[in-house]
Order: sequence, then structure tokens, then C-alpha cells
Amino acid sequence: MRVAVPTSDGKNISKHVALSKFFYIYEDGKEVEKIENPLIENLKESTVSLHTHEGRGLGAGRIIPSLIAQKGVSVFLAREIGDGMRANMQRVGIKCIETQEKAIEQALANVI
Repeated sequence: MRVAVPTSDGKNISKHVALSKFFYIYEDGKEVEKIENPLIENLKESTVSLHTHEGRGLGAGRIIPSLIAQKGVSVFLAREIGDGMRANMQRVGIKCIETQEKAIEQALANVI
């Protein structure tokens, strides 16, 4: 089972999926891949502040599911998952799991 987790520091799950710097992919509890979030690069090129934008209207619910599906991910683990993102994840065959855990290691242990 391959699990994708949004993170900016590699240790904690990001609160806002769209604003995470990376998506780490784990298999059997071990990190196997790190993908840069393409939305962050798009925001850097715009005049909108990352902190005031909060990730809304960026197309994350459309872009991220297909990005991680290409990597063979079957589970998406996040602190908050919007309805649009959840629907698009399910459409590409990815199960969504929300967690209140902040630490990736602990959250993965609860899922695996």
C-alpha cells in the first residue's frame, strides 16, 4: 500500500493540503518518494501571498489527485480534505483518510 502525505518539513502533516511544499509517498511505513507541490511554484510566480490565500481556488482538488495517482498511491492521509479533493481522489481510486495526528510517523502507524 502506497500512502501519500502532504508535508512542508518531512516530519509533520500540513494543515492545508494545497499549501504543503511536498507530498511524501510511503510504502510499508518507509519513505519511497518525495514530490514537489506544483501549486507552490505557481503561487510563487503570482502576486498573491501564500499566507493570505489559504490554498483556495488554486485547483488543488483537481491537480493533486492525478499527480499522486500517477505514482501508484492508494491512500491519501491528511489533516483536512475538502469535498472536491475527496471526490476527485475517489474518482482516481485513492482512499482518503483524515487524521488529527500532526506527526507523520504516528499517523502512518495508525493507518498501516
